[in-house]
Amino acid sequence: MSRPPNILVLIPHDLGDFLGCYGHGAVPSPNLDRLADEGVRFTNCFTVCPECTCSRGGLMTGYQPHQNGLVGLANFGWSLKQPHLAARLAQQGYRTHLFGFQHETNGDPRTLGYDEIHSQDSKDVRNVCAALSGFLRSHASGGDAPWFGYAGFTQVHRDWEPRTEFSPADVAVPAFLPDTELIRRDLAHFYQDIRVLDQAIGSALDALRRTGRDRNTLVIFTTDHGAAFPGAKATFYDPGIRVPLITRLPGRFDGGRVQDELLSNMDVTPTLLALAGAQAPADMPGRSFLPLLRREGYTEREYVAGAMFFDVAYDPAHYIRTRTHKYIRSFAVDPQDKAGARGEALSTFTAGRWARLDDLDVLTSPSWQHWPLPVTGPEAEELYDLQADPVERRNLAATPAAAAELREMRGHLCEMMTQTGSPLLHGHPQPNERQLQASRSHGVGGKRFRELVAKREELLKCSKPE
Repeated sequence: MSRPPNILVLIPHDLGDFLGCYGHGAVPSPNLDRLADEGVRFTNCFTVCPECTCSRGGLMTGYQPHQNGLVGLANFGWSLKQPHLAARLAQQGYRTHLFGFQHETNGDPRTLGYDEIHSQDSKDVRNVCAALSGFLRSHASGGDAPWFGYAGFTQVHRDWEPRTEFSPADVAVPAFLPDTELIRRDLAHFYQDIRVLDQAIGSALDALRRTGRDRNTLVIFTTDHGAAFPGAKATFYDPGIRVPLITRLPGRFDGGRVQDELLSNMDVTPTLLALAGAQAPADMPGRSFLPLLRREGYTEREYVAGAMFFDVAYDPAHYIRTRTHKYIRSFAVDPQDKAGARGEALSTFTAGRWARLDDLDVLTSPSWQHWPLPVTGPEAEELYDLQADPVERRNLAATPAAAAELREMRGHLCEMMTQTGSPLLHGHPQPNERQLQASRSHGVGGKRFRELVAKREELLKCSKPE
């Protein structure tokens, strides 16, 4: 039996699909665009949750947040109840390496299954990719055991680079954002962070190529969720849940192919297990897309789904997305729904539908502080026709003409909740004590929130490009 390939996962924070190869032509991402040109690019991959820990938990376990235990941030007291991909690959004989940032535990990353930990002094992409390049050079001769590397970066999480080479005129405002001078200035700093990210990753990919190990290393690039703008991160709208997914393994998964099948980021773990010769657990909702990579028979998902529960606040919701429609069910909007939930942890809906879970990265952003669109609270049910209304502005849930579609989406939701054991079938999960402390400190009106608002306002004063 031939030796299985090495696996290298590259994952930044909060990128969304802001890359040239995903249609954002003004974004400076030549190295990642080249990776897409050489590999297989998936255009319809969606995260299980638009928040950091919960998304990465789905990515690295193959399970929904309420199945794997990460229903909130690891630093707020939530922990994994399912084996991490690193641990599963270690059982298959892989040497496992963490480079830089991970968000699946607030403790020792070795408990996740990593044999070696690199670049923990700084999680900046430049330092992490330097450590990764050094590792690649030292392992150029290969060896008997394949390796798994997970390289995570603080970029492109806010705060972005304080100085930018881009002017507001250089950027292209995506359809989900209003085209204002302030938002253009904010995007200019976002572009700068993407440039830094792309250049550093390019250096690591060059190191992989120079060692010759690229021919037996599967490279996967993705992110956790959407960018930290209103209507993206911390929402179930497409800018919040659509993520890039690029794979490359020369001679096997390459050729600049584009696949548009619906995928969940939970599908990554069972795919990598299959590639390593392991069988995924029967109850894992993630599905291997290895047949797609191999150009074999594959039955596409009818829908993708996700869940969110806690960040600094509690805002329980599920989503269902088909190729044509989106359904969002919120479980703490109506008074009868929120009965039994811990009141002091509930979201204030300060941003209404534009930033759920009171997400601080959005609520303290320059874009949010000058948000021109009306702020209205979310409805218990939202239904969108993604073909007629791709920016998801017209809620059809109460429209008689959409009644049949609503029934079908409700059926998908019931199926998903039953199969994955959603706690919302029976009531509300309760916050742990660390989560309650976080809600009091970081929530809207808390000390940490006020500090971040002040910091953001100071940044705004000096953010004009020179």
